[in-house]
Amino acid sequence: MVYAIISDIHANAIALSAVLEDACRRGARKILCLGDVVGYGPEPESVATTIRTRAALTLAGNHDDAVSGRLDASDFIDLAADAVSRHREALSEENLAWLKNLPYTYRSRSFCCAHGDFTSPETFEYVSEESEAAANFAATGTQLMFVGHSHVPGIFLTGASGRVYSLPPTDFTLEEGKRYIVNPGSVGYPRTDGSVCESTYVLYDDAEKTVTFRHLPFTVRSVMQTGRNPKRMKKRTIAAIICAAAMAAGAAAWMLAPDERIETVTEVFTNNVTRVVEKKVTEVVAIAKVDRSQSLPLPSSAGKVRIETKLAKGSPAAQLQLTFRDATGKVLWEERWTVKKSKKATVRVPDGATSAMLSAGRAGGDAPAIFDTFKLYPKQ
Repeated sequence: MVYAIISDIHANAIALSAVLEDACRRGARKILCLGDVVGYGPEPESVATTIRTRAALTLAGNHDDAVSGRLDASDFIDLAADAVSRHREALSEENLAWLKNLPYTYRSRSFCCAHGDFTSPETFEYVSEESEAAANFAATGTQLMFVGHSHVPGIFLTGASGRVYSLPPTDFTLEEGKRYIVNPGSVGYPRTDGSVCESTYVLYDDAEKTVTFRHLPFTVRSVMQTGRNPKRMKKRTIAAIICAAAMAAGAAAWMLAPDERIETVTEVFTNNVTRVVEKKVTEVVAIAKVDRSQSLPLPSSAGKVRIETKLAKGSPAAQLQLTFRDATGKVLWEERWTVKKSKKATVRVPDGATSAMLSAGRAGGDAPAIFDTFKLYPKQ
């Protein structure tokens, strides 16, 4: 079973639509939402309805509890507190009641989930430091834990020594004797370094024991256009981005939904997702300086392409960009990855694509990345 682990959507319907479409394309069968469905963004009712009807599991986040009345929001920053009252007015009684009854944690035999930490789930503490991760490892006996809340994707790892390590968002396979805390990041309100505005989420394959991070760029402008009062929403959205940059610097049993839940997402979002993808591709800023690239003409029979890259020892990190175009040169789809050691991926060719290009640029600093392996080829 492949699970899509998403968190911190914050009423961003455009980003959510793109994430659900991407999860479907990559074989996800169930959506698990770690909370903060609402808060900040322009479309709380749409997002709440989508998650309520499509996710197999949804946990309560602090913004969900504040909007539903389970949590006192008096200590929220002004931007968040304003959204609480606004979203409470915008939500239907059905969605408010649903938010008010969301569980705080979920535990299975192989993994467990919470919005914040596991030592006190109802107070929504962060798991951002190694000491906080150590307390959570001690509080649970599960090998794999998923948490949200911080909006920053990443991994905490511990093994036989008991020492806890923090790692950047890197795809991995679970190993015996090791335990993991994984934060999928945020779908709708990223708090990364600000160079790219992107949704992040995680795919977990419980059969293969693999965790894969997904990164999908979106534009603030497309989100602002969905608000009912564009001028007012623009100010709020810009304030949210500034706030995020500053922060980055400084119980009911769960009944799994039928498999059809995720499969029907494509039908529900087909028109909307097509519009979102076109905006995302045309408005995303390309890699500032391309140090290496490889083009690939695509035969009509090409169903997928494979990328295989490996950086030379001592090379700085690189940013990869895979671009599909049609016969007129129009961009149909783009994906990006930040690579610190190596990256292998198989990507489905979008309908109408006649060429693919893999480009490498600098993820930071002035020195170009040096590759031992840099391949792009068709895969049937």
